Amino acid sequence: MNRPARPRTSAPGARRIESAARRLFASRGYAGTSMAEIAAAAGVSKATVFHHYRSKRELYEALLGDAFAGFREQLIPLLDTERDLQDSLREFTAAHLDRLTRMQGTMRLIAREMLSGTAASSDLFAGSGMSHNFSLLVEEIRRGQERGTVRADVDPGLAVFLVLAANWFLFQSSALLRRNPDLSVATSPTDYATELAHLLYFGLAPPAAPAAEDAP
Repeated sequence: MNRPARPRTSAPGARRIESAARRLFASRGYAGTSMAEIAAAAGVSKATVFHHYRSKRELYEALLGDAFAGFREQLIPLLDTERDLQDSLREFTAAHLDRLTRMQGTMRLIAREMLSGTAASSDLFAGSGMSHNFSLLVEEIRRGQERGTVRADVDPGLAVFLVLAANWFLFQSSALLRRNPDLSVATSPTDYATELAHLLYFGLAPPAAPAAEDAP
């Protein structure tokens, strides 16, 4: 995804094409979707699709690139280790889960690509906006370690991975998880974000017992 792309347009026809392509890619995958099918779903000619996008791959990468850029603009600023870390984690988690829910078509497209396990998908994500966004979040955790607001003995990459993975799994399996009585917290996005932030901030270790006062 590093080669130059044609400048994006906000023309209504292009937006219809993107909306149709997003739905088809998410349900059928990249290989199972043709430009002719995208044109038909968008209600435009195949020539119109190629007018806006030189190839199916360019269109596909544009959709992913938009999603990664939106994540960077909306969510990266929320993870701020200069503020109260537990509050920052809660706000980031809540906003990320909300984004996953609101943009289901795009997110299922990304999930399908991630789970395909093909060499092409690995090449697509290597050095992509997704990889860059992950690195930005990791760098913020590292800055927190330097400031002393994050424990120095935790792995920053794993910390970020745990937050993102928990949200993605809840998004992908919400209908099932929310019926599980042992995971009732998942029924409320607000409670879920609060509890996940609390767990990440405090961990599973019990609080240290207060020191006994010296006997008189």
